[in-house]
Amino acid sequence: MSADNDTNAPNDFNQSGTERFDFLMARYLAGDASDPEKEELHQLTENGYAPRFGEWLDAHADTDSTEMALPGKARDEILTNILGAARPKTRRMPAWWSWAAAILLALGGLMWLTLKNNQSAPMNVTRTDSPPPKDDLQVAKGKQFLILPDGSSVLMNERAELTYSPASFQNGSREVTLQGEAYFDIAHDPSKPFRVKSGAVVTRVLGTAFNVNMLENKVVVTVARGLVEVGSTHHVYAKIRPDEQITVDTRTQQYNTASVSAIEETAWKDAYLVFDNIDLEKAGQLIGEHYGVKLAFTRAEIKKCRITASFLHHENLDTVLTVLSKMIGATYTIENGNVSIEGGSCD
Repeated sequence: MSADNDTNAPNDFNQSGTERFDFLMARYLAGDASDPEKEELHQLTENGYAPRFGEWLDAHADTDSTEMALPGKARDEILTNILGAARPKTRRMPAWWSWAAAILLALGGLMWLTLKNNQSAPMNVTRTDSPPPKDDLQVAKGKQFLILPDGSSVLMNERAELTYSPASFQNGSREVTLQGEAYFDIAHDPSKPFRVKSGAVVTRVLGTAFNVNMLENKVVVTVARGLVEVGSTHHVYAKIRPDEQITVDTRTQQYNTASVSAIEETAWKDAYLVFDNIDLEKAGQLIGEHYGVKLAFTRAEIKKCRITASFLHHENLDTVLTVLSKMIGATYTIENGNVSIEGGSCD
């Protein structure tokens, strides 16, 4: 599919949201999407990205062929969810219809998608067995990279859980609740402080990067950039700066601050490969450092395309390159530690 260019291209959706959708769709079609990523793709499709879903189908479908090369996992989902154990003796639908239905069933929930057929009018594929959520609270669990409604990003560690309300962000309240550990990079907005609630401990910032780790009897906050205020709902414990850390005892409300190396204290995130709205040239450098290879693009203009993507499950180099190539419509080759990305487009 595509990555978004960094020029002022018109877009009906939030730029980072579209990039995130494209990334998740590419991972899904490569058979590498985790369960939380599938759920996120479901939520995006259900909340305004059904047209984008249709664009992916149009771009990848081959209606002149009754067979389509799909990843093994996607084929298994078609067999399980569409064809079943015994295939019915009915007229075979085009492969891309099965593909679309398989994706909808695999993602679950209530979705709508208008699919084109050159013999009939558009028709809807729906699922109505799951009721819509009673409120808009979003709960993310486990290793994930999230873009919040205000453009802030969160990299969640294992066993972390983040809860927030998209509607409250739109109404000016930037607040999340965290259990476990996560690294935050907050979009600067002086008029709307960002708050992270970890039990009775509240971390308040305007725009900065910091790590919060909620343990059994303490909360540890480490600052990588900017100024962070840590306290309770009624009292400020301390304000800490880059390479400083505060540890709060949640039983006694006692705390202490210390000078640390933020890079060392947040080293857990270095095992993950995250592209947060960066150009492909920078992404190529990060891939090279992560996997010990050299990466080059045959088309110089491709290096300026911007992408948002995350690889949090120890994916191998082939998986990363496959997803990256699908996002920009390119191909790749590897020879003697040199990777060549061939073709592709930002459109």
